[in-house]
Amino acid sequence: MTINVASLGTVQDNVEVQKVTIENNHGHKLGLVTWGASWQSFQTAAGVDLTLGFQTAAEYLDNNYYIGNIVGRTAGRIDGARFELDGQEVVIPANEDGNLLHGGEQSFSHRNWTIEAIDEAMNRVTFGTKLTSAEDHFPGDMRTTVTYTLTENDEVKIQFTAESTATTLYNPTAHVYFNLGGVGTDARKMQLQIKADRYMELRADKVPTGNLLPVAGTAYDFREPQLMSAALEKLPSNAFDKKFDDVFALNGDSKPDVILTDPASQRSVEISADRNAMVCFITNPEVDNYADQEAFLAEHPYNGIALEAQTLSDSIHHPELGDIILPVNQTQTYVNTYAFKNI
Repeated sequence: MTINVASLGTVQDNVEVQKVTIENNHGHKLGLVTWGASWQSFQTAAGVDLTLGFQTAAEYLDNNYYIGNIVGRTAGRIDGARFELDGQEVVIPANEDGNLLHGGEQSFSHRNWTIEAIDEAMNRVTFGTKLTSAEDHFPGDMRTTVTYTLTENDEVKIQFTAESTATTLYNPTAHVYFNLGGVGTDARKMQLQIKADRYMELRADKVPTGNLLPVAGTAYDFREPQLMSAALEKLPSNAFDKKFDDVFALNGDSKPDVILTDPASQRSVEISADRNAMVCFITNPEVDNYADQEAFLAEHPYNGIALEAQTLSDSIHHPELGDIILPVNQTQTYVNTYAFKNI
């Protein structure tokens, strides 16, 4: 086991972004960066990279797709960028169509975290940051850490921990994009299984209505593995970039909750979460760089699938769907596990 720290470059105000590489005894490498406490890469011993990431610090500042970022205080969308907590209305600056996406513009993803601990014996690294109420307008100053571990069984474990000086919201996730065929290949050739009987009904602006719909007989039925290309064809859309950007209510009765596989190489990742939802989002983030997006996607198909474990989106407005309230001075911890197979 080895852990190395290097500079990825500097960003605004001469802030240095650091890269951390954890290597296990099989020669597989987990790449992390301090900006956004991000998961940058997962490279096999054979040199195949299985996750999307950036190679320079500057690219992480202009990252509208949250590639690899830790997301929070709250993942997903909050209707109207406002909610009631302890009898008081809280209003956060909206950052998407009048709603709040992924915690807003001053969030976990938009800051350089500190390397708080390196534990070579356990092959793990802990990042930490403090997000104040004055910065993001959520109640309370939040102290939070994210610990990444790469095991000798080729598992990546992410532990999220937070506490706050006032009762607030906490629903973090890791916004990692996988391509098990290797970065740059067609992500539609991957096969996905999600153990979910229901998915969230969404409005046109992607905010949940609070209703959970059955997946049976729909394009959202991943209870048995299906190719992403086949699933996309079932979507009721004629858009050139039709895609999944949807929230699945995990059954939670068996682990793993999600299995993503590349049939050609037989590489897979099995995801187990301790919360009740998984977001599936398939895209090619570079599409935003081109005026003729349809032509670009025709030549460069989707190249990654984000799988984001979290509590069901906007549950502050639909409390029957989950609890994302973090009481004052209490510590909350969540863990995601990503087990890589046949690598």
